Amino acid sequence: MRQIGVGTFKLVYQARWQQPHGASSEVAVLRIRGSGSAGRMKEFEQEVKIFQHLGFHPKLLQLLAITNEPGSGDYCMVTELASKGALDVILSSLAKERQTLSLLVQLQVARQICDGMVHLALHGVVHGDLATRNVLVFRLDARNHLDVSVKVADYGLSIISARWYRQSHAASFNTARSMTRPVRWMAPESIERRQFSEKSDVWAFGVTMWEIWTYAEKIPYESVSEDSLVETKVLGGERLPRSPSCPAAVYSIMLECWRERKSERPGFSDLQRKLQQHDLTVAESSSEDEPDDYSQQCVICLEREAVWALIPCGHMCLCEVHKEGAASRPCPICRSNPTSVHRIY
Repeated sequence: MRQIGVGTFKLVYQARWQQPHGASSEVAVLRIRGSGSAGRMKEFEQEVKIFQHLGFHPKLLQLLAITNEPGSGDYCMVTELASKGALDVILSSLAKERQTLSLLVQLQVARQICDGMVHLALHGVVHGDLATRNVLVFRLDARNHLDVSVKVADYGLSIISARWYRQSHAASFNTARSMTRPVRWMAPESIERRQFSEKSDVWAFGVTMWEIWTYAEKIPYESVSEDSLVETKVLGGERLPRSPSCPAAVYSIMLECWRERKSERPGFSDLQRKLQQHDLTVAESSSEDEPDDYSQQCVICLEREAVWALIPCGHMCLCEVHKEGAASRPCPICRSNPTSVHRIY
């Protein structure tokens, strides 16, 4: 077992899980720091039952088992392993290499995160720490939105751990809380009154979208070093700026997530419907630096010329690279089932 990550409340290890029938697989083990000293195994198991109640969802990291670390007694969650790691690391690596994601890939990442959050909201589970660092990547082709798979992780873990921390350090919590809270992703009511709900998760989703379009190169409100000053900015109505590469319509969704009154923010089901219209968004909300007409570009990569058409619908929407296998998938524009793909000269 080797350590592959560290967070405020957790240590993450890669391990091999040997199952009773002989099969084995690579898994991730999330050790909740300091939880063994709390002596709350029953409480931990009750909380985990909430996650088990969620069942399987393709956009939520799957919980496989719970256990404890023999030495410290810390409680551990065994989950599936994401081979590519956290989304924030992938994004910052792309930025350093001067690579970019196509707009459709960015939208696909946002949609998949939103899909996972819809499922949490339907079951009344609050994430409490949604950010690109807590989104894990299984597949990510920078130019093909059909080859993207990300999953929301750590849902509810921060709230469990923060509650244990408060109970164990009640006297010092008010002064120490800024050290353990993701203030830059937090809604006003969470900052002021420690209220967490679907709508505070929606606020964090807006910040997560902002991270996607800025490639997580800088932390939110990066010009301010003190979290207390970030709180002042957020409570005073200041919002994160639009990235030059972010379409106006996408940024408007972020602004909806950052409305002061939580009752005025959309729910995740509303956001899901907005993001499902990504083809329309791409066509109508390009930024000033992007072309207004996408009709001659491949709808997958938005770079190469579209010279292949799907039959019988007739949509000429694919380039030489992305026409491969297109006859076996629905048309990305009208979703009809093609019978063949033809080169148009």
